[in-house]
Amino acid sequence: MENNREKLSERVKQRIAACQAEVREMLYGEAGCPVWGTSFAEIERTAMSVGEELSRQFMALAAEVQGQEMPADALACGREQALPVGTETRSLMTEAGPIEYETPKAYLPKSRRAFFPSGEGDGNGNR
Repeated sequence: MENNREKLSERVKQRIAACQAEVREMLYGEAGCPVWGTSFAEIERTAMSVGEELSRQFMALAAEVQGQEMPADALACGREQALPVGTETRSLMTEAGPIEYETPKAYLPKSRRAFFPSGEGDGNGNR
């Protein structure tokens, strides 16, 4: 099986380790573990649900914050300069489930059309 996941730094791994005890207690109570006899498959389903929710929230927030950090030259479209006109909600289906985030929206006054400086697609060159 191919593993195309990004390698995490030790700092990130340490922070996850520090948080996981609190999450286990929230899920399983003070003991921090499921009751005796809980199958590993059930533990795995719960862990995957936690990971997918973390992934969804991480992606949505990262995409939204990235949109707020748009450079001024991103509004250039040929010889025309787009004017910012707010944001638009984008929806994506990811491996972890659906996400929504706000992305900048602009308007080209001469061309009289909408302009989305982040471009179309999923960020991986797919449209």
